[in-house]
Amino acid sequence: MNNYQKSIDQVLTYIDANLDEKPELDKLAEIANLSKFHFHRIMKAFLNESLGSYINRIRLETALKLLRYSVQPVNEIAYQIGYDTPSAFGKGFKKMFGKSPTYFRKNKNWITNRKLKNDMNEFQLVESIKNIDDIHVIFQQSKGKTGDHTTRINWETLFTKAQKHQILNAESRFFGINWDDPDITPEEKVRYDACISIQNNTNIEANFSSKTILGGKYLCFLYKGDYQNLSLIYNYIFRNWIIKMEYNLRDEPIFEQYINNKETTAPEDLLTEIFIPIKK
Repeated sequence: MNNYQKSIDQVLTYIDANLDEKPELDKLAEIANLSKFHFHRIMKAFLNESLGSYINRIRLETALKLLRYSVQPVNEIAYQIGYDTPSAFGKGFKKMFGKSPTYFRKNKNWITNRKLKNDMNEFQLVESIKNIDDIHVIFQQSKGKTGDHTTRINWETLFTKAQKHQILNAESRFFGINWDDPDITPEEKVRYDACISIQNNTNIEANFSSKTILGGKYLCFLYKGDYQNLSLIYNYIFRNWIIKMEYNLRDEPIFEQYINNKETTAPEDLLTEIFIPIKK
């Protein structure tokens, strides 16, 4: 693992979990265990944008998802993502997306109106609601949508390291966390975590970043088909279940579990379970 990668992962995980805070440089540098004099330069080199721009973008993209997929009042969303006033939130939001928050609240399908390239009858989806336990994982983050070149390389390097350090066993499960919506975030900035489950007592030393996928209630969809269609499947699910049925989502990321082996399974036979966090 890159000497800085684990430090960066710790900072980004903290930011994602504390969007309502105004992070202080000293605190973030302490979390990363990096000198505050070099912290900004290191972060910018990894993020390809300034830390301040990154935090602002993540806050506003999170706000857009909440406007689309929750029933929270606009003012409440503004405070939840760290704005002091709803008016400041409105100005920042319109500057980034060209429309006001209330526009997106009234027009939830503005982004999700892409036509599916395939008839949905060709796809197999099985819906269920599950209550799951916390899942402890090692992970490695890349930028790009599920199934593209960068995420494939990310999985290959993580899998190879897990084999080398004898992390893999018969109980290992494989997950992907999608932090961003590719309809909102530029594709080259879409954050994707490749994750492998570990037991609580697994010694991961300093070779991996680790975290917990929080348990709770999830709306689940078992999908059979090529990973390349997942973004279309997500649009279909959100348009026909989340928005239409007004599910109220928890403030946790969506994740996927990959059931069978991509290397030995035909694309049309791949099984992916999609977990969407919902409130009770």
